[in-house]
This record gives sequence, structure tokens and C-alpha cells, in this order.
Amino acid sequence: MNPTVPADAGSSVPTATEVWFAMNSLVRDQAKSSRDRISAVIDIPFSRFRALRRIAVRDLTQRELAERLGVDAPAASGIVNDLVERGLATRRPHPTDGRCKLVTITEEGRRAVAAVTEDPATAPPMFAALDATQLRTLADLLESLRVAADG
Repeated sequence: MNPTVPADAGSSVPTATEVWFAMNSLVRDQAKSSRDRISAVIDIPFSRFRALRRIAVRDLTQRELAERLGVDAPAASGIVNDLVERGLATRRPHPTDGRCKLVTITEEGRRAVAAVTEDPATAPPMFAALDATQLRTLADLLESLRVAADG
């Protein structure tokens, strides 16, 4: 029995909160081993990889990146400085707001993200329980949530 979903979940539609807690628990329970698997593929701290994944989707201001990572401005600046020094990202003036810097992934950064995402050993073993159709469905659902979160 899954402790994150109520016992009668099969007989009714779970609430969004119940699904959120189940998803959140799965991710958090796998976090340490996931970081270890990612570190085995690329030699950068996990915080830098998290930032790369965000800017691989779209360019972000340093403020937006800080918010998405859940860190303060100085920490985000340190992460971006490190990514820039490693050649994985660039920082440039925002085209319409001179007060902001835009963080962009480089081709080298894209290769680093691809090295992790294309390695089947990076995903937790629990994903072996899903067939190709289920993986596609889950990916589509998560993309819908990501788009909604970006508002």
C-alpha cells in the first residue's frame, strides 16, 4: 500500500493535493541517489545542474532563476558565476530591461544536460515499472504542469 495516497484512492478521484504529495514524496525520497547518479555523469555540483536545466528550457533573469531554485540573489549570482566560468552559460544584459541580466545556456551547457538526460542510468530504477506509452503520458502531463506553473 502506498502511504502517500489514501487507501480508498482507487475508488475515487484523488485530489490535486493528494497527487502533489505523492509526486513530491517520490521525488524527495529519490533526491540523494538522483544527485549521486547525476554526479557520476557530469562533474558539476547538483545546484549547477538544477540551474542548467532551468535555463535549458528558456533564458531567465538571475532573479527568476533564484526564485525557481529557491535561493537568494547572492547564491544565484554565485551559481551563475560558476556556470559562466565553466563555459556552460552566459550572462548578458536583458534586451528590454537594463536593470536585469539574462542567463542563457551555451552549447557546452546543452551537451552537459544532454549527457545526463540521455543516460538511462540517471533515472531512478522505479521508472522501469513504466512502459513507453506510460512514460510518454507522464511526460505530457508534467509538461502541462510546467506550462501552467510558468503561467
